[in-house]
Amino acid sequence: MPRRHARRRDHWPGRAKYGWRIAVMVPGAIALLAIYIRSTCPESPYWVRSQDRKRRISETLARGGSVSDEDSAWFGKAKSVGIRQVFLPDVLPATLVALFVACASTCIYGTVGAWMPLYLSTEKHWSTTEYSLFYVFYGLCGFLGLCLVGWLIDKIGRRRTFIITLIEGAIFMTLWVYSEDRVLLWTFGLLWCLGFLGFWGPSTTLTAEIFPTRIRGAANGVVWAIAYFVGFVLFPFVSIALQQHTGSFALAFLCIPVLMIAMAIGVFLFVPEHSGKELNEISE
Repeated sequence: MPRRHARRRDHWPGRAKYGWRIAVMVPGAIALLAIYIRSTCPESPYWVRSQDRKRRISETLARGGSVSDEDSAWFGKAKSVGIRQVFLPDVLPATLVALFVACASTCIYGTVGAWMPLYLSTEKHWSTTEYSLFYVFYGLCGFLGLCLVGWLIDKIGRRRTFIITLIEGAIFMTLWVYSEDRVLLWTFGLLWCLGFLGFWGPSTTLTAEIFPTRIRGAANGVVWAIAYFVGFVLFPFVSIALQQHTGSFALAFLCIPVLMIAMAIGVFLFVPEHSGKELNEISE
């Protein structure tokens, strides 16, 4: 028997030498593919037109010419440092909305990513094998959720889809936390994965499109940099404090549906619907 096992290992010569490191090659290959796609993907025609407008105004002013009041006001903002523009009075409302969506997203994702294995192990009494298998199906459901969200966005728009996935995830996350039965834990768990990972995909796009094109990249970068600090550095201390105070991670996980409903309300009230609009119709 030992010899047969030894022969079986010989069929996988790299496994004993590299172990789990082989798994890193898969996302590494995907990252290289992403670099190739990004480097060959053309820029948005609207962004190109904005650059042309900036250059035209700059050349006109350099020659001592005059431009319209509209062009002058636009150029005054466009030539400023992008990060500073994020907090200008005309952009600040969009920044606050985007910050709320982004910070809530990272707090939600950080809680699940950091504490779910411990929560399932210590409070739901799952074995390492069981919650590892759950993570596999969690990823598969997330893939289906992203596909479903993409289809819904084309049908009903990003804003409505975002709200639907948030509400769906909030309902089944709440049921999941209060469940003890294995079948219900698996059922509700995989159902909340659909909405939970489904909303994560379009969230960065949703925060980007509420900004003027002239600062969209810089503004979205600033918003998500702050959100990552809040969600992945600060909020874990909140989760730990709740666990220490109550003796359970249940309350920390129940913060997730609260944040999801709050996001749904915020998106409904403050985020415009850009479905079916041309780029020229979206804020400049």
